[in-house]
Amino acid sequence: MRSTTYLTAAACAAALLSITAPAQAAPAAPAKPAAVKPAADFNGDGYPDLAIGAPSAKIDGLKRAGLVSIVYGSAEGLKHDKQQLVSRATPGVPGEPKANPYGWGIQASHGDLDDDGYDDLLISDGPGLLVLWGGKDGISGGTEVPTGEGTTASPAFRQAWQRIGDVNGDGKADIVGAAQVGPQMNANWGLGTLYGPFDRGTGKPASVQFRDTEAKDGVAATSVQVGDMTGDGVDDVVTMGTGTRPSDGRQARVLKGTRDGYVPGGKLNARHGGAFGDLNGDGFQDFVGTPQEYDADNSGAISVTYGGPDGVSKTIPARVYDQDSPGVPGIDEKGDRWGTDVAVGDLDKDGYGDILVGASWESATDPSTAVSGSVTMLRGSKSGVTTKGAKVLTQNSKGIPSTSEKSDHFGEAVTVVDADKNGTPEVYVGGMGEDTFVGRTWQLQTDASGMTGTGAKSFNLGGGYGSAHFGEYFAK
Repeated sequence: MRSTTYLTAAACAAALLSITAPAQAAPAAPAKPAAVKPAADFNGDGYPDLAIGAPSAKIDGLKRAGLVSIVYGSAEGLKHDKQQLVSRATPGVPGEPKANPYGWGIQASHGDLDDDGYDDLLISDGPGLLVLWGGKDGISGGTEVPTGEGTTASPAFRQAWQRIGDVNGDGKADIVGAAQVGPQMNANWGLGTLYGPFDRGTGKPASVQFRDTEAKDGVAATSVQVGDMTGDGVDDVVTMGTGTRPSDGRQARVLKGTRDGYVPGGKLNARHGGAFGDLNGDGFQDFVGTPQEYDADNSGAISVTYGGPDGVSKTIPARVYDQDSPGVPGIDEKGDRWGTDVAVGDLDKDGYGDILVGASWESATDPSTAVSGSVTMLRGSKSGVTTKGAKVLTQNSKGIPSTSEKSDHFGEAVTVVDADKNGTPEVYVGGMGEDTFVGRTWQLQTDASGMTGTGAKSFNLGGGYGSAHFGEYFAK
């Protein structure tokens, strides 16, 4: 689980100031507002699709061999009764299913890696990278992507967090992640970039680049997120990790994507994970992540960094929110892990992105519902995030199928998809502990108030896959 650090008095003061500081005037919007990464479309039919992880699924009798479920969109929404289940046992996918103490594949990203007009799915399997190829009939076959030898010309991708985006503005999808150069025990950690397009037969990228972020940026990279915070139409990289000196602690900064390579941007308060979206309608994508000053009791918090020409806004202060922040529903309690996963989408259709905050370890009402989980919505506005109209939903909320039970982990994963393209997005919530860790995914409707339990649905894998942890992640 997540590592913890103890708050210093200075960190506590900084967090308090970030909660209470008034919003300042936003910078002028860019000439062309940044576009949020579209949802996946693996079969090219124009309807968004959703890939859902079940990393602990039993395959051919092997526990925790893992699979990913592809749920295709349609005019009627996600066709969750006709899921396509893909594992190492699927014809055309390289390798063989293996019993794995940690499960197979712990996160995924999507994008058109071979530039054929269909989105593909990148599965991160610890040190391995596997692409499942999209096409007119959906996902079919796969190829291993070379993960590098640990040299400057061939940096080694050893962490499990990779993302897809176009970081040099050439219109081709690239893979970006933490990578190392040098021997395992004495390596330089930096940013590895595999530039597209990728060869469908060999998995090789068009070119490779390693940036020594320890030397150049003061961050030994361990995770990344990709989105366009500068509003120039080229994706940027939020690079997170540790400082180069023991006293530096955790560090993060934006590396601005350009046609000529990365350019250092502003620093921000983030340590892993995160999501992008325009929370204040100024045309710049903002970033929601986990603050560096993570609390020692795992109660949880989120950090909000506003975008701008330098990646990080110089006029709008960053903010930190937790369940003790004025107007945020709930109580800041030990072990809630408020911020297990986050997503951004305009749920109420007012033109401002809203934040979904999963808290998969939160108790709903009493000790019998320990670690049942919840999802909180914070709304966006012209002045940025507001707690006005905030709400929280659990499985005990009206209209949501099932009930809050111990170790359900409702809120382990959250995302927003308009699967039927009717202009009204749906919220999807993963609860990988539901039904004794078989796992389940919920579809929540949205209206003028944001997310609602009214009309909610849920679905799972069906039988035969054991404690699959279905809903542990959504591909993003």
